Amino acid sequence: MKKKRLTKYIYLVHFRKQNDMARTFLRFQEHYESPKFMDKVFTHKEFKQWYTKLKGKFTYYQEWDGFNIPSRVLKRFYQGHFDPLSKNEKMILKLFRNEKHDFYIIAVHGKAHVEILKHELAHGLFYTHPAYKKEAINIMKKYSLNHIRKELLSLGGYNKKVLNDEMQAYAISLSHELKSEMPKEMKKELTVLFHTFIKK
Repeated sequence: MKKKRLTKYIYLVHFRKQNDMARTFLRFQEHYESPKFMDKVFTHKEFKQWYTKLKGKFTYYQEWDGFNIPSRVLKRFYQGHFDPLSKNEKMILKLFRNEKHDFYIIAVHGKAHVEILKHELAHGLFYTHPAYKKEAINIMKKYSLNHIRKELLSLGGYNKKVLNDEMQAYAISLSHELKSEMPKEMKKELTVLFHTFIKK
């Protein structure tokens, strides 16, 4: 895995293989936004049992092309609550041990498509730029999005607390992966907002 700074507050961790990336970020990501494990301490085994029951089989390592977490998620891992840590979890903590400010981590694998990177960057902006977050929410409030919220919740990977973040990220990039149609005008407005802030 390799660490790269993309903006003042957003870091990219790049992996060669999807499987390695997903294994590394599973507990970080699900501690952040899982409908079942958000803000909870859990083992890989406990998560696998729940996910297998939800999906019918364990496909997590093949399902996700990118990951994104705010730096605050790392705190309980540093404190030892999630011990024993995997080798790769320890490597993530080592990579960011000397960072003193709040920041955001995104992860992709292989020759990641630009659209995946844009999607993850949108998550990063939503967390690191309060003005971006405020304006993105104001834009989305103008549209009827309950059908999109329902679809995201039905996927089993998102807590309802992160739906605004997910909707704006999908509007910026990867909306084609959802069955629900995104309002075209909303996508245009959010895309303009994204490009305005990514330059800052």
